[in-house]
Amino acid sequence: MAALELAPQDLVVEVGPGVGALTVLLAQEAWRVVALEVDPTLSAYLQEELFAGNPRVEIICQDVLRFDLLHLAREAGTPLVVVGNLPYQITSPLLFKLIEEKAAISRAVLMMQQEVGTRLAAAPGTKAYGVLSVLLQYHFAMTRLFSLGPANFFPPPQVTSVVMRLTPRNFDPVARDGGFFAQVVKSAFATRRKTLRNTLAVRGSALGLPAAEVLAALQNLAIDPGRRGETLSVSQFVTLSNDLLVRRERVGK
Repeated sequence: MAALELAPQDLVVEVGPGVGALTVLLAQEAWRVVALEVDPTLSAYLQEELFAGNPRVEIICQDVLRFDLLHLAREAGTPLVVVGNLPYQITSPLLFKLIEEKAAISRAVLMMQQEVGTRLAAAPGTKAYGVLSVLLQYHFAMTRLFSLGPANFFPPPQVTSVVMRLTPRNFDPVARDGGFFAQVVKSAFATRRKTLRNTLAVRGSALGLPAAEVLAALQNLAIDPGRRGETLSVSQFVTLSNDLLVRRERVGK
């Protein structure tokens, strides 16, 4: 709980409250807790028994991936604190959702498999560095808070978990077009072991550019087209996407 640094005015969105053990503690600290539970049986138990008559807790039986965080934040007039122990199968989709709805969030404190946490914080040139690393590091400042081994859970899982804090930030330099920036990053990692010449220039039509313009952009930024996408820093991806965007706009005229 201390890692959440909750204040009395905080509105918390809890992902997957389960039997409500954490929800009880959240409700003691926060102004309001909206708990999203996809399991109808658990949702009914939380709503009709554990938190019946508690005005500070709202149980919603809904998949978090379908829940509109932006609408809730606008309706409440305050940004959200997102909390949850994430199942592996929804971790990446939820993280991409947090990028899309970043304006609704003040911070997120999430437990995930250590493998995913490592990818989020990975540095360029490492095996774990990829699309998730670049896009999350662009949109969020990340702090690894602590790890939890299998012995901390019952029944014990086969993996170690890590708790990460994600705080929205404005990266410098700024990507002129967030969607195009993401497209460039994904293209660069589309075939991980291939060079930028193959992933970006040869596939340049997917970015709306002839190969010659992609190669010119790389040359302009002193980026060797023989490098792989995994060697570029977040800043380099931003400046490259901005250069490519200018060229695409010029070609389109």
